[in-house]
Amino acid sequence: MFFKKSAFGLDISDYSIEVISLSGSLENPRLLAMGRIILEPGIIKDGEILNEEKLTSSLKNLIKNPKFGKIKTRKFIFSIPESRTFIYILEFPKDLKKKEELEFVKSQVKQTFPYSLKDLYLDFKIFTPLDNKHLTGQDKEVLLIAAPKNIVDGYLEIFKSCQLQPLVLEVESESLARSLIKDQKETVLIVDIGARTSNFSIFDEKGLRISISNKTAGNKFTQSLAERLKISLKEAEKLKRKFGLNPEIEEGKFFLVLQKDIQLGIVWGIRKIEKYFQKKTGKKIEKIILAGGSAMLPYIQEYLAKNLEKEIVIGNPWAKINTKILKKKGHSKRLDGVKSIFYATCIGSTLRGLTKNPKKAGINLIKGRK
Repeated sequence: MFFKKSAFGLDISDYSIEVISLSGSLENPRLLAMGRIILEPGIIKDGEILNEEKLTSSLKNLIKNPKFGKIKTRKFIFSIPESRTFIYILEFPKDLKKKEELEFVKSQVKQTFPYSLKDLYLDFKIFTPLDNKHLTGQDKEVLLIAAPKNIVDGYLEIFKSCQLQPLVLEVESESLARSLIKDQKETVLIVDIGARTSNFSIFDEKGLRISISNKTAGNKFTQSLAERLKISLKEAEKLKRKFGLNPEIEEGKFFLVLQKDIQLGIVWGIRKIEKYFQKKTGKKIEKIILAGGSAMLPYIQEYLAKNLEKEIVIGNPWAKINTKILKKKGHSKRLDGVKSIFYATCIGSTLRGLTKNPKKAGINLIKGRK
């Protein structure tokens, strides 16, 4: 029975750890367990583990004592932030034979990424001409994703210390798409506005097509408020969360400061990726989904919708999950006050665990690891 249990989802950032366990199927996933813990500053910075002992202790504690339910398996699926991965789309030469594809990919890795092949975990997915109507002849596009071994191995050692078994290592944007995108035939842009970075990822009917990041995110918003208004970072954070982009508060002084960063970082980032994608594929973005903690900034949804003239929604990862178990056990209030967007990546990873073969259900950076 141990091996029949679905793998749980695990998400680790600089600031927190989330776990989600589901049962059932992709069509009707049911919540079994969930939990979140805030990390002390300095345990992880920019995705790199600085204090192995404290991270191990925090992870063990969360697995043992989640907010609700119990984690009954040691197998899990883990996502790594885009800022710690390399994502690249390349095209195979028309005359390339199938048996030559892997060697061609390896040759492109050497030319494209600032690491040698031996220092990377990598995987790739091939899109054939049938998948992409804009391609002609025998052209094939390849989604290539890699992550530095020195970063990934740090996490793998922590998991080993916690007696946890990772089945899959995927990129954060693919986890988000699985939890937030309902209609996979649409061309959707996920804008993940975190504390440290913002990531812009486009998905169409075949999956991830392009991903870029910049450092205009929650911490930058707070810093700008503190500097411009000459207040402490603590006070700036409080005001940011309370008023956001409300133009009517204190003659719009908070709005004017935040608007500058959001125009230069978020609006510009969206327009840049859309222009590139449309030129390359001929497709337009049909919907924009906001994710990340800073997506909860008051009035940001309305501001972006007005500036970009597109449908903007805040992602709701619980929309796909059956949470009746909370009501049945008298715990329905457990979701009250929970910012669901914090669980989006984790839920997406867990949904992959419900597939027939999670290891092969998409990009897996550690599938070839011995």
